[in-house]
Amino acid sequence: MRDEGPNLLHWIAHHRAAGVTDFLVFTNDCADGTEALLDRLAAAGILTHIRNAVPQGRTPQWAALRQARGHPALAGAEWIAALDCDEYVNLRAPLGSLGDLVRAVGAADAIVLPWRLFGHAGRATRAEAPPTEAFDRAIPADALYPALCRFFKTLYRAAGPFTGPGVHRPRQVKGASPAWVDGSGRGLPDEFARSGRIMLWGGPLATDLVQLNHYSVRSAEEFVAKSARGLPNHTDKPVDLTYWVERNFNTVADASIARMAPATAAEHARLKALPGVAEAEAAARDWHARAFAAAMTDPAAVKLFGRLILAGGSTAPPEAVARQLVALYGRAAQGGGGALSG
Repeated sequence: MRDEGPNLLHWIAHHRAAGVTDFLVFTNDCADGTEALLDRLAAAGILTHIRNAVPQGRTPQWAALRQARGHPALAGAEWIAALDCDEYVNLRAPLGSLGDLVRAVGAADAIVLPWRLFGHAGRATRAEAPPTEAFDRAIPADALYPALCRFFKTLYRAAGPFTGPGVHRPRQVKGASPAWVDGSGRGLPDEFARSGRIMLWGGPLATDLVQLNHYSVRSAEEFVAKSARGLPNHTDKPVDLTYWVERNFNTVADASIARMAPATAAEHARLKALPGVAEAEAAARDWHARAFAAAMTDPAAVKLFGRLILAGGSTAPPEAVARQLVALYGRAAQGGGGALSG
């Protein structure tokens, strides 16, 4: 995490309410008080906080994942997921916890958590409400373009044939074929298990059991801050208007995560009452307000803010056009040595 103070407490509360028992949180180069807030939570026994030492030549995310492999929190875990602070597990009824999800899929070694891209819902400035309430507009469930809308994260069994966490899926023992299921609990072929693929593209989005709500843009104000801090795994990739256009979908309403809100709210109130937590969260919010005001004195930041507002929402192309675009991009990337991401 980097500078996630305003949303951090709600993200922790949501996943504790969903049954997560242990959090191993890495931070790097925070200026907004995220680390102070995490230290308060760590002192109360809610999580483990590590200030990420990033070796020369590594990205913050991969440096954290490498350190996590040997950490006692992972050694004692039954199931593991590597999630970012803009990703919220959305369990489908009647599931009430991740334990229910694990029981629903039986002997699976790994469960796909399919991304659903959520847009800014027309919000120019930061909302007082948490992301799960403020941003309830998303990409259509059958969208095929941009292809990144079919990325996923993974909840995996620690005792399975894996060697450690990865960004989208765990690293696995060479030659192994773990039992994978999709977000509807359906088994995936051995070819997928062996392939290392990080997207499920081409068929219907499978989310009968679980979906991963991905609030990757949030409001235009918050995106300006995200643009300034950059990405944790592709530090050379700009967070710019292109990034916004590929993720800011407000096409259909999706408030399905609201069924989890009462349990989250109760846990959020409990966490906020811990010593120093409310004050640390308020300080982070104040820092972001001041940082945005300062950014609005920079012509480049103002230009970006205005363009974000002009680019009010993207529209996924029809299936035939989407398939053609992906095929064209795949051929072009293959010829130029690139990788399919857009």
